[in-house]
Amino acid sequence: MQLSRTQKWLLVIFIITLVTRLILAFTVPNLTYDSYFHLRQVDEITRTGTPLFEDPLSYGGRTLHYLPFFHYLVAFLNLFLPLGLLAKIVPNVLLSLLPFIVFALSKKISNNETAALFSAFISGFLPILFTTNAFNPLSLFLPVAFFALYCFLNIDKRGFALYFLLSFFILSVTSSATFLLIVGFIIYFILSVIEKKKIKKPELELIIFSVFFYIWIQFVFFKNVLISEGARFIWQNVPTQILTQYFPQISILNALLLVSIIPFIAGIFVVYQSLFQLQNQRAFLFISLVISTTLFSWLRIIEFNLALSFFAIILAILFSLFYTYLSDLFAKTKISEFKKHLALIMVILLLPTTILPSINFAEKQNTPLDSEIEAFTWLNEHTAKNAKVAGLLEEGHLITYYAERKNLMDDQFNFIENSEDLFSDLNALFATPFETQALDITSQHGITYLVLTPHAQRKYGIKNFRYQTARCFKKIYDEETKIYQVDCILDKK
Repeated sequence: MQLSRTQKWLLVIFIITLVTRLILAFTVPNLTYDSYFHLRQVDEITRTGTPLFEDPLSYGGRTLHYLPFFHYLVAFLNLFLPLGLLAKIVPNVLLSLLPFIVFALSKKISNNETAALFSAFISGFLPILFTTNAFNPLSLFLPVAFFALYCFLNIDKRGFALYFLLSFFILSVTSSATFLLIVGFIIYFILSVIEKKKIKKPELELIIFSVFFYIWIQFVFFKNVLISEGARFIWQNVPTQILTQYFPQISILNALLLVSIIPFIAGIFVVYQSLFQLQNQRAFLFISLVISTTLFSWLRIIEFNLALSFFAIILAILFSLFYTYLSDLFAKTKISEFKKHLALIMVILLLPTTILPSINFAEKQNTPLDSEIEAFTWLNEHTAKNAKVAGLLEEGHLITYYAERKNLMDDQFNFIENSEDLFSDLNALFATPFETQALDITSQHGITYLVLTPHAQRKYGIKNFRYQTARCFKKIYDEETKIYQVDCILDKK
C-alpha cells in the first residue's frame, strides 16, 4: 500500500520519537524510584497469576489497593521478554503512539493535515512526558485516554461506540485518574447547554454510562479504603510534610518549559477565542478537559506530573486550531505571501522549544545509582529474611524489590493510618544527632538495618549518621552506600 505524504511524515515523527526515547532510556542508568513498585507487582503476577494485594514487605506488612491492568499487560509480555527490557521498552513505545492519536484528534477539530502534523510532533516531544525511565501505568493511561476521546468525537461512525467502551474499560482498571475524563464530559455537557449546542443522544448515553461504570469499578477495587479512610482516600493519604513534593507550587516559567512555550501560548489563545469570541464548539471537549485538569490540580486531588502531562497533550491538540487560525489570517491579509513560510517558521520555533528541553528533562531524571542498587542487592544476600530496613522514603521500593526485605515506609500511603508519624520518624533517623532518639525509633519499629546512600547523604548533608557509634550501630557495608546494623534496643522501663 502506497503511503501518502502526510502518512510518511507521521511515520517519521513516530520513528524519531521512539528512537530518541529508547536511546535516552538505555543511556540513563536504572529506572525512576517509583518504577520498582510496579516491577514488583508484575513479578508477582508473572509468578502467581494474581496481584500482590497482601504485601508482607511494604511497611513491614500491609494490604495494597491498586488497579492492576497495566501490570497484567506487562506480565503477559514478560512470558516472551525479560522484565528489565520490557520496563524500558513498553512505556516508551506506548507514549510514542501518542503522535498518531493526537494527529487524528487534531485533524478532526481543525480539518487541516499540516496543523495536525505539527500537533503530532509536539505531542511526541513534550518535556513533561520525557521521563523515559519511568515504568508506571501513566504510559498506558495517556494514549488510551486520548484514543477514547477520539472515539467519543466519532461516536456517530460505525464501531466507535464499541471502541470507546473498550478503551474506557481499560482506563477504569488502569488508573483512578479516569475521573478526569468523567468530569471533563460533565463540563462539556454544561458548556454545550450554555452555548445552546444540541447534545447528541449517543454522546449523552455514553457520558451517563461512563459515570456509573467508573463509580462501580472504583467501588469494586477500593471499597474498604473508601469506607475506612473516607475523604483522605481522595488525597491519597499523603503525609502533610511532603504534600509539596506531590503537589508543588510550580512557577509559570517552569510550567512553560515542561509543556513547551509555543503550545502553551497557542492553547491559551485558542481557549480564549473558543469561549469568548468564536465560540468554537469543536474545541469545547478539550477546553472542558483543561478546566477539569486545572480544577483537580488546584484542589491537589491529582499529582503534579499527571496533571501537567494531561494538560500538555491537550495544548498540543489545540495548537492545530492556532495554526489553522494563523494560516487563514495570513491568507486574508496583505501579508498572504507569508502563508507559504508559516510551516518553516513553526519548525524553527518548535525545534529548540521541544526537543532540547525534552532531552534535558530526560537526562535529569531522579534514578538510583548502580552502586546504590548493589548495596540493596547485598542486603538480600547477607541479612536475615525477617530483617527490617530503613532508607529514604523514595528508596522504600528498592528495599522491597532488590533487598526483598521489610521497609519502614514507601510512597504507597493508602490504608496506612500513621503515615505522618512514620514519615516524621524516618526523617528523624537521618536528621537527629541524638543516639537515644535514633534507638527509640529503631526499637519502636523493629528496624534492624539503616541504609545511607549517596542520595541520602546529599539530601541531608551528611557523610555518616551523626549519632553513629560502633557499640549500637555497626557499619557492615562501607562503599559509596553505607549500611549499619542496629545492635541495641532501647529499654523504656
